Amino acid sequence: MEHHLGAEPVEPTTTSKAALFEQLLLKDRALAAAAEGITIADARSADRPLIYVNEGFVKLTGYSIEEALGSNCRFLQGPDTDPEAVREIREAIAEERGCEVELLNYRKDGVPFWNRLSITPVRDDAGRTTHFVGVQSDVTRRRQAEQELRKANERLVAVNRRMRLELQAAAHVQQALLPRQMPELENIKIGWAFLPCEELAGDILDVLPLDEHRAAVYLLDVSGHGVQSALLATSLNHWLSRMPKKLRQDPVAVLNDLNRAFQIDPTRPQFFTCCYAVLDSRDQSLEFVSAGHPPPILVRDYRAEELDVSGFPVGIVEHPEYQLTRLDLQPGDRIYMYSDGVTEQMDASGNMFGSQRLCRQLLGNRAASLQSSIDEALQAVLNTTNDGKNNDDVSMLGIALLG
Repeated sequence: MEHHLGAEPVEPTTTSKAALFEQLLLKDRALAAAAEGITIADARSADRPLIYVNEGFVKLTGYSIEEALGSNCRFLQGPDTDPEAVREIREAIAEERGCEVELLNYRKDGVPFWNRLSITPVRDDAGRTTHFVGVQSDVTRRRQAEQELRKANERLVAVNRRMRLELQAAAHVQQALLPRQMPELENIKIGWAFLPCEELAGDILDVLPLDEHRAAVYLLDVSGHGVQSALLATSLNHWLSRMPKKLRQDPVAVLNDLNRAFQIDPTRPQFFTCCYAVLDSRDQSLEFVSAGHPPPILVRDYRAEELDVSGFPVGIVEHPEYQLTRLDLQPGDRIYMYSDGVTEQMDASGNMFGSQRLCRQLLGNRAASLQSSIDEALQAVLNTTNDGKNNDDVSMLGIALLG
C-alpha cells in the first residue's frame, strides 16, 4: 500500500494486486531457472540457515533442496578449502557487506569443484540486514586451465633458463677461441675487438703464428647470427687452426680450400665472408685475400682509404678465382679488417654507420694506441643506436707497423 502526502492511503486495486503477484511469480521462475546456484540465507537467525535454494544449486552441488534448506552453506566446505577464503566470507557477513571469492567446495559425492561465490546483503526499509543472497558458479574448468597454463609457463621458464645457461656456456667456449697471446713480431702490433649481438656470434677472428717473422690473421663473418651461425663459425675456427702450416701461409690456397669444403647447402643457404692475410715483419708486407668481405681500411699519414679488393663469399660458386693482394707497409701504417656489422649498424633514423664514417673515425684516432683506436671506433658505432646495443655481430682486427 502506497502513502502520498496530503492524501488518504489508497488500497491496491484487484488489477494491481494481480500484476504484483505476476511479477513475484516471474521473479521466482527466473531464480529457479538460473544456471547459477542461487541461495538465500536468513541473516536474522543465529547460524544464518538457507531458506531458499534453486535448481541450479541442486545441479551444482548434488544436494537436494530438502537437504540444503535449514543448513548453513558451510556444508560445502572440505579439507582443502582455503581458510583465507572462508575468513573473508565470515568477515563480510559479520560486517554485513558484499564480497566475492573463489574457493574449493565439495559436491555431495565428494568431488571438489571451484566455486565463485558472490554474497550480497539484503536490507529492509530501516536499513537492517535481513538476508544474504548467494550466487555460485562452477569455475573449475577455468581454474584448471589457469593451472595448466601456469605449469606450462613454469616449464617454459625452466627450459629457457636451461637454454640460457647452455648458451652462456657455449659463449664462454667461443670466447676462448679468440686470440689470447699475440705473436711477437718486430715492430708489429695487432689488436682486436669482438662484440656479439647475442650470446653466440657468427663472427670469428684469430691470429696464427707461422714463424718468428710471420703470422696469419683472419676475420670471417657467417651469414645471420645466433646458434646456427656460431656453430659454423666455431667449426671454421677449428678447421683453420688445424690447417697445415704450408697451406696456412698461402691466403689464396686457404680460401680455395675453405670454398671446396664449405659449399652452400640448398636446404640451408648459409655462407660466410672472410678476409685472410699473411703478415711479414721482415719485409714489412701484408698479403691478403678478401672473399666477399668488406674491404680493409688503410690509415696512412693523414688519410684513410678502403683497399680495392673483391671476391665471392665462400661457398657461393665452385671456382671463385680468388686474387692475392700485396701491400707494402710503411712505418705508421694501420690496416683494419672488420665485419659488415660495423658499417651496417643503423641509427634511430635508419641510416647506416657506413664505411666513410668509419674511415673518418679511424683517421681521427690515429694518435691513439692501436687497441684504443679499435675500441673507440666500435664505441662510436654503438653510440649511434638508441639502446647502445648492436643489431648484428661486430668485430674488428687491426695491424700496425710501428714508426
